[in-house]
Amino acid sequence: MNRDLAGRVETSIIKSSTAKRIAAPLDGLLNRSFQTTALRPLKLFLNGTWLGHPLHPLLTDVPIGAWTVAILLDLISLLLGAPELGSAAAIAIGLGILGALAAAAAGLMDWMDVDPPEKAVGVTHGILNTSATVLFAISLLMRRESQWGPTVGSFLVALTGYLLVSGGAYLGGGMVFRMGVMINRNAYRKGPDDFLPALAVADLQEGQLKRIEISGLPILLLRSGERIHAIGAVCSHYGAPLEEGKLQGSTIQCPWHFSRFALDDGSVCEGPACAAVPAYEVRVTKGQVEIKLRRMFES
Repeated sequence: MNRDLAGRVETSIIKSSTAKRIAAPLDGLLNRSFQTTALRPLKLFLNGTWLGHPLHPLLTDVPIGAWTVAILLDLISLLLGAPELGSAAAIAIGLGILGALAAAAAGLMDWMDVDPPEKAVGVTHGILNTSATVLFAISLLMRRESQWGPTVGSFLVALTGYLLVSGGAYLGGGMVFRMGVMINRNAYRKGPDDFLPALAVADLQEGQLKRIEISGLPILLLRSGERIHAIGAVCSHYGAPLEEGKLQGSTIQCPWHFSRFALDDGSVCEGPACAAVPAYEVRVTKGQVEIKLRRMFES
């Protein structure tokens, strides 16, 4: 029943003309401002490439945690008559607002790269969280007027904000766990653990990006002089085919969102990708290119 409810909610959002009308101009503005401009390094910082992990989900814990504490302090204060807890609740609300602003900035940078169905759900997620942040800000101003002591009014405004941010968190979780946003596209790729034949050396031309499959695994090969590179052919960020990308020195640039991966070991050289692509050991035996998965401890 819960799974059916989640699916119905997401489907109704995806079909919503309102969500699409909001998403389209915002998406255009963000792409013009950050995608290929001098502000792109800020985007990549907020994507979390430097952290090796998307930054947005890490930051979302701050407002949710702070506002949970604030709600609990308010309940204790109002029910047990402990107005001295009001200042602590106000501090928690303020911390949550700051965390929400940072999480929103990181979330917008991730949202730029998603596909249209996820954009609709994402913009609804953002509207709920923005509304919640505004309500907590209003509650904080009300507390200031009452010398930081909680009142029923300021508590109810904060509680409404808390319910909204809970709804936003529900949609955000659905985007990741149901719709696959921001997951590592190579997380479950295994092997081969022993060298397997890939193709004849003669079939691999100098400087050619060639995609092959071994045991159902897509692998990108590149011959550069006497060296043959082999890495996963699927971008870890959103699954783009790397054989359609562009060579930049010793890296391959994703054709969709311009992440760059090292041909030597598959590591991320430039985001928004946060996870490396698989890297493979290569040897040539009797004119045949053979490969096996390079384990992390072998890098």
